[in-house]
Amino acid sequence: MNDRLHEILGEIGIIHKALLENNKIDDVEYVLEYIDGFEDDVKDHYLKLLLQYYFQQNNLNNVKEILLLGYKFDLRMEDIKLAFLNIKSNDENVIDFLEDNVVFLKDSNMEEPLKAIYTYYQENKQLQSSLEQTIELLKRNRYICAYAYKNRDFEFARFFLNEDLLQSLKEDLPYLLK
Repeated sequence: MNDRLHEILGEIGIIHKALLENNKIDDVEYVLEYIDGFEDDVKDHYLKLLLQYYFQQNNLNNVKEILLLGYKFDLRMEDIKLAFLNIKSNDENVIDFLEDNVVFLKDSNMEEPLKAIYTYYQENKQLQSSLEQTIELLKRNRYICAYAYKNRDFEFARFFLNEDLLQSLKEDLPYLLK
């Protein structure tokens, strides 16, 4: 099994590199045709990673297409950060689309992604109105709120502090704030 995993990872790397090099990575139909000749386990692993890649690129249409095929991936704060940094317009974004997954996300890696999101928001005045809804969504995450509370000495952490949620956490889940 271990050898097979290495083999799968190698094949996935080759597939992804080829699709990036020929600029076909964003054409889901082409990608599905391209990987059709590979073994099922390679296709399954690749489509999960491709879904994560599309999420990180904030490519909502492709995320929807891969989700419709029944694939999902384990969302991390790093993925949210990368997707946030790829928001360039008022169009719906992948973070807002996967709202429940974002609100209930639990991750131990908060500091660097939240700093990057905060910095991007502050430095892109022209996008702030577009980003506001996504920021509010992130503020609804209890783990982000708990992190912000524990690190409120930092400006970026105070930015993410949701006072209403904090009161609820103090009453219902005080262990998160220790």
